[in-house]
Amino acid sequence: MLNTRTHTPPPKQVLLRLPDDLAAQLAHAIPPRQRNKFLVDLVAKALAERQAQEDQELVRAAEYMNALEARHPELVREADEWLNAPLTEPVDVWDPDFDRDEFERGFAEAQALAQAQGTLPRPSTP
Repeated sequence: MLNTRTHTPPPKQVLLRLPDDLAAQLAHAIPPRQRNKFLVDLVAKALAERQAQEDQELVRAAEYMNALEARHPELVREADEWLNAPLTEPVDVWDPDFDRDEFERGFAEAQALAQAQGTLPRPSTP
C-alpha cells in the first residue's frame, strides 16, 4: 500500500533576540507554552500585511499605466512594436571576431572569482 499523504517538512527553528524589556513584556503577557504560536501568528500577520501592501502598490501602478495608455495611445503602439520586434541575430553572426569559447571561459572564471569573493550568490541545487 502506497502512502499518498504528502510529507510536510518540520518547521525551521530560528534564533530570535529580543531587547530585555520586550522579552520581559512577552514573558509577562503570554503564557510559556503559547509564546511560539503567538510569535508565529504575529510574523505571519505582518508578512501577509506586507504582501497585501505590495499587491496594492502593483495594482495602483497597473491602473496608472492603463490610464496613461488610454490618454496616450502612442505608448501602446510603441510597446507593441517592442514586443513584436524581431530579435537580433546571435553575436557570432554579426561579429566575426567574437570567440564564443573564449567568452564562455572568461565568463566562468569571472563567476567563480565573484562567488569566491562572496559577491555572487551560490547557485542553488534542485
